[in-house]
Amino acid sequence: MNSTIRVGNADELGVSPEDARLFFEAHWKRRIALAIEPFYQWQFKEAPENKSRDHCCVAIDPDGSLLGIMGLNDRPFWLDGKLRAGAELTTWVVDKKAQGRGVGKSMMAFLQSRYEVLAGMGITEAALQIYLSNGFEYLRSIPRFVRVFDAEAIAPYAKIEKIGESLIDQHKETTWFPYRVQEESFSVLASHIDGFEQSFNFFSRDAAHLEWRYAQHPIFSYHGFLVQGGGKGAVVILRADTVGDMKIIHVVDFLGDAADFPAAVTFIDDYCRENNASVSDFYCVSQNISRHFRSAGWFSTLDDSFFQFIHLFHPPEMRSPPTTSLVVWAREDMRSLRDMGSLYITKGDMDLDRPTADTYEKHRKRDRLDAGCRS
Repeated sequence: MNSTIRVGNADELGVSPEDARLFFEAHWKRRIALAIEPFYQWQFKEAPENKSRDHCCVAIDPDGSLLGIMGLNDRPFWLDGKLRAGAELTTWVVDKKAQGRGVGKSMMAFLQSRYEVLAGMGITEAALQIYLSNGFEYLRSIPRFVRVFDAEAIAPYAKIEKIGESLIDQHKETTWFPYRVQEESFSVLASHIDGFEQSFNFFSRDAAHLEWRYAQHPIFSYHGFLVQGGGKGAVVILRADTVGDMKIIHVVDFLGDAADFPAAVTFIDDYCRENNASVSDFYCVSQNISRHFRSAGWFSTLDDSFFQFIHLFHPPEMRSPPTTSLVVWAREDMRSLRDMGSLYITKGDMDLDRPTADTYEKHRKRDRLDAGCRS
């Protein structure tokens, strides 16, 4: 580790949230919600495992100036049935002027000494070399699945070849599985996730985390459901969004008893139609879960080259591939962590479902106007 650079979490080294968010603002290539004070507070200080302390990893010059910051939340990780000390890595920024000084290596050494499991998304080319040289597993593209309900509405935001159009028509009706469904609080839903760790490796979704992540989100509104189709129940968490005339239902989390997965996919279909959704999407690493979506007529944006859909929504942006990347590391049992069939990572992890700065400000402005109308 470079002895001239101090590395630790922001709270321990006395880096204020104000300094951290201004660093994001100055060095991130786009306007970012992490540079907005209330969102930074929610994302990093209010997360349950952080216990009102800022655990972001920072690197500081001897003169006290910030050289780099890694957005970070402490979050336990279930690996091979055991709960490990884990961290979600969200956004990593290093001052270009500090390149060549070993800042990235020093920060990585600190993270791997403190945590047993690390995972991050959206890996830049500059950061990839550091991750790979430190034993991380790299997945260039997280599998993403899309279900089309209104091809005309999504046409401005998709590239669909003839075979794709035919398959949309062909899959309008799929096998229907009977189910019972109840919308529940997120703390109640957490109790139905017990036992999931016996088959999957994933970040803990306890009651405190689900309440913070979904019920207390400063911008987005989420709905959580318990779907039962013969088993103990599957948990489904959804978020609605609109782009122009297109309404999207994001499947943010989908877990629980595998016996209920076919019924839960049927419920998502019914929910989307009842709510006039144009399209639904779902990011999920595990093939043991995504196979149920594929069987129900969902496209894979990685495997189905004849169907492509926007990756960013505000503003709309097509990427190739229209998804993001992933790195994972474990101090022990990397063999188990590399099992992509049991690795459960979704849009609910590592801040993948983060609003853009523009979205955040538009929602805040609308909320202020609504409050003014009520007063």
